[in-house]
Amino acid sequence: PADAGAAAANVATVTCDVTISTSVVNGTIISNQGFANGSGQGSGLFPEQPSDNPATPVLNDPTTVIVGNLPLVSALKTVQLVVDNNNNGNVDPGDVLQYTITLTNSGATPATGVVLTDAVPANTGYVANSTVMNGGAVPDPSAGVSPLASGIGVVSSGQTPPSPPSSGGTLAAGGSGIVTFKVQVNAGVPSGTIISNQGSVATAQLPALPTDADGNPTNGYQPTVITVGNAQMLTITKQVAVVGGGTAEVGAELEYLVQVTNIGTVVATNVVITDILPGQLSYVPGSAVLNGSSSGITVTGPVVTADYSSVYGNLPANATAVLRFHAKIVSGSIGTTITNTAQVTWNTPTQNASGSASVDIGGTPGSATLNGRVWHDANFNKTCDSNERYLTGWTVQVYRNSQLLGSVVTDNDGFYRINGLAPTGSGDSYELQFSAPGATATTAKLGLGHYPFNDGQQHDYPQRIANITAAPGSNLQNLDLPIDPSGVIYDSIRRTPIAGATVAMMRASTNSALPASCFVDPAQQNQVTLNQGFYKFDLNFSDPSCPSGTDYLIRVTPPANGYRPMPSGVIAPTTSETTAPFSVPGCPGSADDAIPATATFCEAQPSEFAPATSVPAGSVGTKYYLHILLNNSASGGSDLFNNHIPLDPPLNTAVSITKIALLLNVSRGQMVPYTITIKNTLGAALTDLSVVDRFPPGFKYVEGSARLDGSPLEPVKTTRDLRWNNLQLTSGDHTIKLLLVVGAGVKEGDYDNSAQVLSSSTGEALTTVATARVRIVPDPTFDCTDIIGKVFDDANANGYPDPDEKGLGGVRIVSARGLIVTTDKEGRYHITCAAVPNEDRGGNFILKLDDRTLPTGYRVTTDNPLVRRLTRGKAIKYNFGATLHRVVRLDIADGVFEPGSTEMRPQWKPRIDMLLGELRKARAILRISYLADVEDPADVKARTEAIKREIAERWKQEGYELTIETEIFWRRGGPPARRPVVNEGQ
Repeated sequence: PADAGAAAANVATVTCDVTISTSVVNGTIISNQGFANGSGQGSGLFPEQPSDNPATPVLNDPTTVIVGNLPLVSALKTVQLVVDNNNNGNVDPGDVLQYTITLTNSGATPATGVVLTDAVPANTGYVANSTVMNGGAVPDPSAGVSPLASGIGVVSSGQTPPSPPSSGGTLAAGGSGIVTFKVQVNAGVPSGTIISNQGSVATAQLPALPTDADGNPTNGYQPTVITVGNAQMLTITKQVAVVGGGTAEVGAELEYLVQVTNIGTVVATNVVITDILPGQLSYVPGSAVLNGSSSGITVTGPVVTADYSSVYGNLPANATAVLRFHAKIVSGSIGTTITNTAQVTWNTPTQNASGSASVDIGGTPGSATLNGRVWHDANFNKTCDSNERYLTGWTVQVYRNSQLLGSVVTDNDGFYRINGLAPTGSGDSYELQFSAPGATATTAKLGLGHYPFNDGQQHDYPQRIANITAAPGSNLQNLDLPIDPSGVIYDSIRRTPIAGATVAMMRASTNSALPASCFVDPAQQNQVTLNQGFYKFDLNFSDPSCPSGTDYLIRVTPPANGYRPMPSGVIAPTTSETTAPFSVPGCPGSADDAIPATATFCEAQPSEFAPATSVPAGSVGTKYYLHILLNNSASGGSDLFNNHIPLDPPLNTAVSITKIALLLNVSRGQMVPYTITIKNTLGAALTDLSVVDRFPPGFKYVEGSARLDGSPLEPVKTTRDLRWNNLQLTSGDHTIKLLLVVGAGVKEGDYDNSAQVLSSSTGEALTTVATARVRIVPDPTFDCTDIIGKVFDDANANGYPDPDEKGLGGVRIVSARGLIVTTDKEGRYHITCAAVPNEDRGGNFILKLDDRTLPTGYRVTTDNPLVRRLTRGKAIKYNFGATLHRVVRLDIADGVFEPGSTEMRPQWKPRIDMLLGELRKARAILRISYLADVEDPADVKARTEAIKREIAERWKQEGYELTIETEIFWRRGGPPARRPVVNEGQ
């Protein structure tokens, strides 16, 4: 500020956050550099010094980070004249030069295995014992031999040097190691000779790194050069960047930086820089500056000219002239390379040098981008057509000089993109390796990588593209993997791919497996399918075990999740080991070719996909071959495509069957409805099914009664079987309904009707047996015995229901098997089908009247319980009589008996005669009632029984059977021992 009073350092700090793209692989260097516009300074992405000293620009110094847990190593190499024998300031024969190599690790991870190798430059000789690392001498391996010729291990300053020096050193994170050595210019080297030198740095984590003269990798790795004598010599480099960052797209603005450096020891005269823009670029008016000034700039059409000498005079030794300008991308497609070349001229007569900068549309200046796609190339034209399947989720790994940098994954359109790769140098290349989701060592390679550039090198290998070179700013397109598998292993019912199947190829004549050497990809023998079910065979016929022109067998081992062994019983193969082989060499373009229009490739089926469920099993659309003849002819004799092989799932768990009878108890002559339910749990249609129903002896099918899902479908009938053949059942439940009639000769009992699902072609059982049971019971009209009867008021007690005797209602009758019936108000009752007696000999049946339900005072006058012999199909009558009886009561007590005895006192014995006289007057029931007080309960019972015996004995000769009842009453509520205790105070 003007009022600060003294010089002050004013600092403005700007921060921002960025997100690293998911397509960036480990090892990618992210370089970033901003710029500021201010009074007295130029502006741009490439910084420079204030204009008060325009002849010495500041070198480009971007901020860099490295992606992943990797070091970031740079190797700056400079040269200086350290012994000037004639003190003329020029490099002359006999003078000594010193090279300084500064190795810096800017990453957050140590670099290990660091070895610096540097050959002695041409036209010089090594100065013995001149090699120094971090200030410490490095001994020569032998007299006059530079230790750098075979490489020395380099460590950070302050760390222990490696021993021996050729072993790998370690550069700590943020550390640097400095190596210097000296050479002497050979005698007789002519003036103007350029002495050029460039070393190489190897690490365990990164590709080999050349040394760089300016420390800026974005313009390439420059050798370190110096000129002998007083000749003028200029070098020119050119850089390009996108204004605002990002990729070079149509409409984007590019900034070019041209740097011309005087590497001679004398000034350069008449220095002029010229740049001619290519047709894809349009110059941005007013953007060109030379060392920060627009002076000396002229633009005519696409030509930008900067006359350095007209503005600044001669270019001093070791000085640099900087031309900066902007150009806009106006045309071009993705991947098109835009190359811009600048030229510098100087001296009289004129000398010149040129430098170029290239960037691909869609690329990032200074780095390289690789792009491509993975798809199923169904028509083999190496072009991804709109109807072909994109392969999502494939992993693409990128290697540099056999070292893995990282990987990306293909998107929903099968595309991948790898950004931010360092440009390749001499002997340097990238390689891409493709792998399917879930791929393992047993996964077969399904196609060759496709590299579209014709540079005379071998690039295409199974799922691999090698020897890829990438210039700075390049955006390489169409690094593709078109796969062309032999076919798909699929589920014969669901028609879905099967993962985990093992596919092998056998020699048909010996039935032995081919060695892995017979295949372009050794993993193709005993390959295991992934989720998409692909398999592929590429025979190379290089081994005696796999000769050309012979026949081979394809063998598939199902996965361990229950698929049945091949061949499929649902879709039979067209050829197998029991048939003649199919000739693949004679197939292309023939009637055997599913797509004869291609005429180059043999396809078993027309689609690259497994047959859909709508394609009938056994049709042309499902044909496949297990026994094939192959040869190595160029006309497609070694490859069979779309040879999709089915495996059968375990159908005994995929389909189930149940059967029910809608009636449980039936009689002879009655029709029984049955329902068979078949459940398909596969989620796909089941074909080639048979449902077999077996009915019991004596039953018969009712013609025309069968229905499948409501539609009439008659079965094929045999003696005891019904069969519905060649059914095709979609997923879900299906029902078969039918009627059977019970024949007249069927005996009573339980009868089972069974059903099962079988394979129509093989007869194999696919389900367990489902059964439905019915019980043949007597016919209620012809086989049952009904019971009728009456409970009557037997007024005359003769046990027979006389016409004038009425019935007793509400009386309960019970059978021994628990049948209960109650009489109506007329005393009548009826038991329907009370029993089914034996057909031959009948059976006994017992009923008992519950006398507790008789009216008060009534007693049964007939047998109770009552047993009758029943005959099948006939009714029988059970009558029960009951009448109201006269009750004569005899009351006795303790005073009637001698003390402690059952003997009656004399004065009471005549009362027995009076009692008998009363009983003779009419039928009656005698009830003896004892009123007890303090007597012993045993005595009470004995006295009562004694009276009862005496009366019964004397009544034996009278006219009717006398019923005698006894009862005991206790005057004080109970016998003495059980009486309640009475409180004496009350």
